[in-house]
Amino acid sequence: QAFKIFQAPRFPPLAISARRAHLSLLMSADADSVDFFDDDEGVDKVCCLRMRYRRHKRGALASQVLVPRKVLAVWFDFGAAMAMVFELMVVPDTALALVSAIASVLLFEKYGQGMGANISWTAVSFLLVFPLQNAIREAYKRREAALQAMVDFRAVALNVYLAHAVWDWPGAETYNGRAEDNRPRESGGVGLKKKPCNVPLPAPHGEDVLSVLMRIFDALQDLLLVPRAGHARVEFGCSQQEGTQVRRAQLKGRQVLIKLFGRLHRATEALKAAGMPANEASRINQYNMFLVRDFERMWSAKTYQTPMALKAVLRVIVQFLPFLYGPYWLHIIKGDSGDYGRGAIAYACIFSAMISVLLIAMFNLQEQMENPYRHNSRDCIRVMEEIKLARTTLRTARDDINAAWQEKLMFDWEIVGDVSDSEVSDENTALGMCC
Repeated sequence: QAFKIFQAPRFPPLAISARRAHLSLLMSADADSVDFFDDDEGVDKVCCLRMRYRRHKRGALASQVLVPRKVLAVWFDFGAAMAMVFELMVVPDTALALVSAIASVLLFEKYGQGMGANISWTAVSFLLVFPLQNAIREAYKRREAALQAMVDFRAVALNVYLAHAVWDWPGAETYNGRAEDNRPRESGGVGLKKKPCNVPLPAPHGEDVLSVLMRIFDALQDLLLVPRAGHARVEFGCSQQEGTQVRRAQLKGRQVLIKLFGRLHRATEALKAAGMPANEASRINQYNMFLVRDFERMWSAKTYQTPMALKAVLRVIVQFLPFLYGPYWLHIIKGDSGDYGRGAIAYACIFSAMISVLLIAMFNLQEQMENPYRHNSRDCIRVMEEIKLARTTLRTARDDINAAWQEKLMFDWEIVGDVSDSEVSDENTALGMCC
C-alpha cells in the first residue's frame, strides 16, 4: 500500500504519535522491503518501478530513495560494468594495439614455422602488469590526498566565514563590540568603542568576506580544470607550446588566489581594528593559514604526476608485446597435435587481441587517474560538484546567520511515523503534564 508523505511541522507531537500508531497497524513487521511510493518528482520515469522499493525503516531521509531489488541490481551493475570497460577500451591506442596483436599472430603463422614455444607469462607480470598496477594504485592514493585537501579547504572556508560574520566580543559597556559604531547612545548611536581599537566595523563585513570566499572558489575551480602538462608529447616538438600554455594558465590562477588569501588576512585586521581580542583574531588567521596550506596541497596534486618516463615505457611495451610473444601464439595455433585450421588461427588472434586490449584499458584507467581533477571522469574528483557544494554551504550558513541558536530546526524530510528523539521527549513531557 502506498503512503503519503506529510510534513511533521503540521502536526503536534501527540497527533504525530497517533498517526504513527495508525501507520504501524498498516505496515507489517518486515516492512523494510514494502513498496512505498509518494509524489516525488521523477518517480513515474523510473524503469521497472515494481522491482524497486524504499528502505523506510532506515529513516525518513533514506526512504526517499528508490533502490532496485537484488535480482535487478545484479543485472544493472553488470551492464554498467560492461559499459565502463567498453569506454576504457575504446581509445585511439586500442586501434594500434589491435593491429599489433593480429599482425603478430599472422606473421608468425606464415613466417615463423618451427618457432612455436610455450612461453611463460612471468616476464609480463614483472615488466608490465606489476608497474602498471602500482601506477594505478599510486594514482588513486594521489586522488584521495587531493580530495582530502579539497574537503579540508571547504571546511575551513566555512569556518572563516562564520568567524567573520558571527563572532562578537565585549564592547565598552555591553557585549556588543561588533555592533558598536563609535557614536554615543545619546546621539542615536550604538555606543563608543574602547581606544585604541575605535574603528567601527562595516555592517556588510560578513557579506564582503563571503564575496571574497566565493571568488576564491571561482578561481580555484578554473585553476583545477586547466589541462595538465604531464604528457610525454610536451617535451618534444611543437607540443612544447602546449606545456608552456598550461603552466602559464596555472600560474595566473595561482597569482589570483594568493591575492585573495591576502585579502582575508586584511579582513581579519579590520576585526582587530574594531576591537576583536588578539587571541580570537589569531585563531582566524590560523584558519587563513589552513586555507593556504590546503591550497598548496591541491596545487602539488595538480602539477605533479607519475614520471613521464615510466608511462612512456609502458605505452611502448603494450604495443610491442604481441610480437615478443609470437612463438606463444604459434604454440596455441598448433596445439599438441601439430594440426591446425582457420579456427585455431582465429582463436589465437582473439586471445592476443584480448590481452592487448585489457592492458590498454588498464593503461587508460591509469591515464585518467593521473590528473585527480580531470573533468568528466567517473573516478576523479568532481571539481564542479565539489565547488558548487562549497558555494551552497556558504550560502546556507549565510541564510541562517540571524536565527537564534536555540530555535528548533525542522527537517524538510520529516514524515509522519518517523518523529525525532526531541519530539518524543516533548510528547512524554506533555503526557506527564496531562496526568
